[in-house]
Amino acid sequence: MPTDRETNDLVRRVARGEMSRRAFVTRAVALGLSATGIASVLAACSGGDDATGSSLSGAVKGPATTPRADVLYPDGYVGPIASTKSKVTTDPVTLKVVVPADPLVGDWSKNPFTTWLEQRTGVHIEWQTVTAEDTITKVNAMIAANELPDIFMSIGFTPAQELLYGSQGLFQPLNNYIDDYGVELQRVLKEYPDAKSLITSTDKNIYSLPNLNDCFHCSAGADRTWIFKPWLDKLGLKMPQTLDEFEQVLQAFKSGDPNGDGKTGDEVPFMGYSWEGMDTYFMGAFMYNPGTPWLVLNDGNVDVTFDKPQWREGLKYMNKLAKQGLLPKVSFTQDEDALKRLGNKAGAPVLGSVRAFYQGSFVNIEDKGANARWRSYETVPQLAGPDGTRVAAWNYYGAVTTGTMVITKACKHPEIAFMWADAQYELEAVLRSTSGVLGQDWNWAKKGEIGLSGKQAIWTSTSDYGSSKLDGKTWNQKSVQYRSTDFRMAQTVDQKNPPFEKPLHEFTARDYYAYKQDKGLQLPPLGLSEDQAAQAGEMSTTINNYVSQMVAKFSLGDVDVNDDKQWDGYLATLDKMGLKNYLAIQQDAYQKKYK
Repeated sequence: MPTDRETNDLVRRVARGEMSRRAFVTRAVALGLSATGIASVLAACSGGDDATGSSLSGAVKGPATTPRADVLYPDGYVGPIASTKSKVTTDPVTLKVVVPADPLVGDWSKNPFTTWLEQRTGVHIEWQTVTAEDTITKVNAMIAANELPDIFMSIGFTPAQELLYGSQGLFQPLNNYIDDYGVELQRVLKEYPDAKSLITSTDKNIYSLPNLNDCFHCSAGADRTWIFKPWLDKLGLKMPQTLDEFEQVLQAFKSGDPNGDGKTGDEVPFMGYSWEGMDTYFMGAFMYNPGTPWLVLNDGNVDVTFDKPQWREGLKYMNKLAKQGLLPKVSFTQDEDALKRLGNKAGAPVLGSVRAFYQGSFVNIEDKGANARWRSYETVPQLAGPDGTRVAAWNYYGAVTTGTMVITKACKHPEIAFMWADAQYELEAVLRSTSGVLGQDWNWAKKGEIGLSGKQAIWTSTSDYGSSKLDGKTWNQKSVQYRSTDFRMAQTVDQKNPPFEKPLHEFTARDYYAYKQDKGLQLPPLGLSEDQAAQAGEMSTTINNYVSQMVAKFSLGDVDVNDDKQWDGYLATLDKMGLKNYLAIQQDAYQKKYK
C-alpha cells in the first residue's frame, strides 16, 4: 500500500495537471492503492482537471494550460494560441523517435527547439535518423524486423499504410488520447472540422496525428498563371478575362515589341514547365479540372476529367495556341531552372506570361527592392470559356497532411508520447519549430505592428524563412504543427515593400477564389486498403503517365485532337488500361471512408 505522503503527492500532481488521470491510475495500481481509493482521489481532483483546457468532448486531462495575456492577436483570429503549460511529466521519461535526416535541422539532439521542447514537456528524446532518399524503405524494414521506436515522425505514411499497420496492432489508435489529452489538437479539430474525417481510417480509428498548414494561396496553385503587367500597359491592353482575350494578348506580345528593345520576336508570349500541368489552367474555361490524377466527384460517384468532351475542347484550344507559336513545346519538358533562366535574363524582360505556382518559380524573388522584376508580374484571372464556364480548381483539403506522427505498440508511455506531440500545436512551439529562436530569429509583435493581412501582427521575423541563419535552429516543418491562414498572415511586414506572399495572397483572392468549384466536386483524400492500394497503384501510374503524354501530343499536334478516329483511339486505350476497374476501386474506398 502507498504511504499517505505518496498518496498526497499523487493527489497534488493530478490537481495541478502535472499528471493525467490515466497516468495516475497506472502509478496508483503499481503502488497498491485500492480501486475505492483511486476513485475517491479522482473525484477529489475533478475540479482541477476540468480547468486544464477547453475541449470538444468535455474535460481535457492533459497538462495544465493557461492562455497568455501578453500576446497580441488580430481581430477574428483563428489559429494556434500562446499558452503557459505545466510539464507533461515530472518523472524521467525517454522516448525513441525515428525521423528523416535533414541538413536544415542538423543534429536533432542539439537543435534549439529540441532543447526547448524537452524543458517545456519534461520528455527526453532519443533520436534515430533515416536517410531522406530511402526513408520509407528503411522504416518498412524496421517494422518487418519488429524493431520499433516509440514514435515515427514525418515519415509520410500513406492512409493505406496507417490502416495496415494499425489493424495489425503495430500503430496505436489515438482516438482516446485525443479525447483525454488533446488540449491543443482539440482546438485544431474544432476550428478545422474536415481534419477529423481526413485523419480517420476506414475502421474509424485515428492512427496518426496531422500537420495542419492552411496556405490560402496554395489552394489555387494548380491554376495560377502570371503576366508581365507593364507589357499590357505599354500596348494599351486590358487584363484578359476570356480565352479569346488571352489569345489576343499573346499575339500582341509576339508581334508588338512590348519590352521596347527595338526587336520583334525575341519576346516569349507564354510558357510553362513540366512540373506544373498546362491543362489545369486552360481546362477551367470548360470544366472543373483538379489536375493529376484528375479524379473528381460526379453526384457522389468517383469520376475522371480526361475522357470528357469538355476535356477535348480544352485540348483543342491549347492546340490552337501551339499552332500560332504561342504555346512552346518546351513547356511540357523543361524544368524550373530552365524557366528561371529565361525569367531572370539580364536586360529587358522577355517572358510575357507563364503558368507557374508562384513568382519564385520563374523569377528571382530575393530582390527586396521596390522595382524588383517579380513585383511587375500579376496573376491572370481564371479565364471564361465560349459558353461562360469559369471554374478555378480550389483544393479544399490541402491544409491537412496525414501520417505525420504515429505512436507504435512498443511505446510504454503512449499518453506521454501523445502529450509531447500535442504540445507542438501551441503557438510558441509552432514559431520556435519553424522560425527559430525567440529573441534571435523572431519576436512577439508590438501593438500597432501590422501583419500581411493588414491587421495587428502576432510575430515579427528577424531571419527570413529559407535563410541560412536558420540552419540547425528549426525542425524545418518535420513535425506536427498548426499553421492556420490567420497565423500565416500575422507576420509583420514592410507595407511599402512587402514580400512576395502578400501580393500572392491578394491575387489569389482576387482572381481565383471567386471562381472556385463547389466543394462537393472535389474528391477528398481516400484511405485505400493494402489490396486496393496495390491494385490501384499500378493502374494509376500507367493511366496518369499516358494522359500526361497525350495532353502534350494533342496540344502540340503530334496527335490530331480534331480527328474523331484518333480521339476514339485515345479513349479505347484508357479502357484497355483498366480505367473502369480503377474507378471502381476509388469508389469503394470513398464509400467506406465518407459514407
